[in-house]
Amino acid sequence: MAQLAKTAVSALSKKILAAPTAAVARRTMATEASPEDYGYYPDPLEHATGREKKMLLARLAGDDRYEPKVYYRAEASTKEKPNLVPSHYDFRIIGCMCEQDSGHVSFMTIRKGEPKRCECGHWFKSVDADPESI
Repeated sequence: MAQLAKTAVSALSKKILAAPTAAVARRTMATEASPEDYGYYPDPLEHATGREKKMLLARLAGDDRYEPKVYYRAEASTKEKPNLVPSHYDFRIIGCMCEQDSGHVSFMTIRKGEPKRCECGHWFKSVDADPESI
């Protein structure tokens, strides 16, 4: 009986050890998928709708109204003569680089019609933007 159990265990262990090597021998080499096999990525313009499509078409036409813009502030601004910032909304968040060589930007919210002073002493005021730039 002990001999029969020993034979069964050795036969089973041979099958277990042989199975992984046989499976590895049958595997094929992995290759990279090519666009010819699966197709190319779709054009973002084909899937865009609404405001996003309007922005993409404007960018293709060379219109930069939707691109972020940098406005340079005046050297000396006062409450009576602030830096004017165009906006389509009642308020706008702007960033002021108070020192020329600084990498720090001071952000603040300005409201339409109300001049606001930055930490560095410059004044900013939000005004109506061109309606065509929407």
